[in-house]
Amino acid sequence: MKKAFYSSPALIVIFSLFCAGIASAQSSDISPYSRYGIGDLQDQNSVLNFSMGGTGIAYHNDITTPFFLNLKNPASYAYNFIPIEDSAGSGGLKMASFEAGILDNSLTLTTQGQTLKSNNAYLAYIALNLPISRHVGIAMGLLPVSTQGYNITLLTDSIETQYQGNGGTNKVFVGAAYSPIKNLSFGANLAYLFGSLTNEEDIYFPQNNTSFNTFKIENVGIHSFIADFGLMYTIKLPHDWSITLGGTFAPAMNLNASYHNFASSQYINGSSINNMDTLLDSSTVGKVKLPTMWGAGITIKKGEQWTFSFDYTAQNWSQYSSFGNSDSLKDSYKWGVGIQFVPKKVYSSSYLQRIQYRAGFSMGQNYLNLYNTPLKDMSFSAGLGLPIGNANPFAHPCVLNIGVQVGTFGTTSNNLIKTDYVKLMFGFTFDDRWFDKRKFQ
Repeated sequence: MKKAFYSSPALIVIFSLFCAGIASAQSSDISPYSRYGIGDLQDQNSVLNFSMGGTGIAYHNDITTPFFLNLKNPASYAYNFIPIEDSAGSGGLKMASFEAGILDNSLTLTTQGQTLKSNNAYLAYIALNLPISRHVGIAMGLLPVSTQGYNITLLTDSIETQYQGNGGTNKVFVGAAYSPIKNLSFGANLAYLFGSLTNEEDIYFPQNNTSFNTFKIENVGIHSFIADFGLMYTIKLPHDWSITLGGTFAPAMNLNASYHNFASSQYINGSSINNMDTLLDSSTVGKVKLPTMWGAGITIKKGEQWTFSFDYTAQNWSQYSSFGNSDSLKDSYKWGVGIQFVPKKVYSSSYLQRIQYRAGFSMGQNYLNLYNTPLKDMSFSAGLGLPIGNANPFAHPCVLNIGVQVGTFGTTSNNLIKTDYVKLMFGFTFDDRWFDKRKFQ
């Protein structure tokens, strides 16, 4: 026996996309609601999760979908070993899986008869899963956690007040999973959360040239480690049925953060701006408390064709605080259902019979409750997994994953804002046998 290393062009792609992703993972957001908490929270989804209603807490690789990355539960990292006999006589295949996804987000914001449309695209995630052995797998990646972006102008008599916000947070993570016995696995992620949130308030007196305008900028920078945990257990049933149960947990954490507050008065004379005085310039360090989050899921499979999944997640945002101040947030929840159908076997000679068809539905309640009005989010999703190349999925397989999500968030009641959105996600999954044992004849 001799250990061999198999290089791949995908390795070059990994490093290139990772370097580019660090610079461009942050999306631009347009939502006044992103002013609260740490901004609009981004779902931690791969394209497969995205297409199946955001589910995946109890979903892992098997012969149906042999190699993909599941970002919903770190316990899934242990399943990139498929126990089938191959030409090397190894008794199974260890495949390194690399995925990258791009999300295009089209928004329509409506309130009081006014409508605003927006569109932006950004890197949704980039991740790598490496099987270390039959029982151990590791993963690493980069993905956005939250985004902030808004621009609101209020006119009151002769005073114009403009509110602006931008920024967000991302995380780089490393995770590992261990399967001590067949069908049971535990996993954990350690991530570094980083980013900044900037909020600006500008007060103008456009009809009075003798008045001083006031500008105030607040910036919160977050640079801290976070962790989350997961487990999975699969029960084999008669007649080719199986049930997988999954759970995830992220404890409440006090994040290291910095705060800078700056305010100044300015005098505008024609096209020139003159700084008159610095009213406030202070900096401090403190904590941002990220609340507890937990989730549970169940996946039911029938042979190699049908997959049904259900997830429920909740987060105690009433625990949230930033430098000792709460944002009056409420506990949030979300549930989703998903289905996947593969007409035949993933290694069938017929291309149409190897396509993975997916659909899902999700509903949840945001952590905001403005004017005693809860803000709910509802969406439908669908997607395809399109194999590329060899009909044998274990010979350098590649899959183009496409998903679309159509939904609505918020309401126009009580002068609030409703957001209708269409999200389109594209992702590539590259798999390769980097490390393997070969027999020399």
